[in-house]
Formats: sequence, structure tokens, C-alpha cells
Amino acid sequence: MSNLSMLRLSALPCLEQLPASIGKVEQLEYLDISLCEILTELPKEIGELERLKELDMRECSSLTRLPSTVCELHSLKLDTCDETIGKQWLRAKNTSIPELSVQIVEAHFSLDWLDIYFFSYLSS
Repeated sequence: MSNLSMLRLSALPCLEQLPASIGKVEQLEYLDISLCEILTELPKEIGELERLKELDMRECSSLTRLPSTVCELHSLKLDTCDETIGKQWLRAKNTSIPELSVQIVEAHFSLDWLDIYFFSYLSS
């Protein structure tokens, strides 16, 4: 796993936390934890991801605080998140990650995909 460069954990309804071992994924450049509604915190080891360039954490509504170690993510170029956590990312940008672009998006929870599934099920 140490050579993994992309990790998508999007839309995992039972994901409460990332393991501390995430910091050992040394080659990780892209991390998607979007739509993990009950994810409550990021481990401090997230700061060990020296090559992380992009982090998608939109619609992680239970995540309200970032660990201080995110300031060590100097390679991070893009963070996509909700407004609550976006303010914290902007502080990190101003203090230690000047190249960071923080994209704050509005929550857009939708169950449209259920319609597609339901109608395809009925037609089979």
C-alpha cells in the first residue's frame, strides 16, 4: 500500500475515522473522503502525507475540526470542502500552505440515484 497514489473512500456511510496508518501511504497524492457523513475526525498522521496534492472532503458534515498537523501538508494544492471546515483550511493556507486553493462547495445531498436504481429494477 505504500505505493498507492490515489485513494477513494467516497460515500462510505459507516466510516467514522481514518486509521492512523494513513500516514504510512507515502506516495498518496489524491484522497477522496467525500460523502462520508459520519466521519468525525482526521488522524494527526494525515500531516505525514508529504506528497498529498488534492483532498476532496465535501459533505463530511460531522467533521468539524482539523488536526493541527494539516499545516504540514505543503504539497497540498486543492482542498474541496464544506464551509464549516473551509474556514479552518483558509487559516492553514494563510499560515503555512500558501499554494493551497480552498474550494468551498455547498452541501448537495440528493437521492436522485435511487430513482435510477428503482426504475431499472422495475424494468428488469
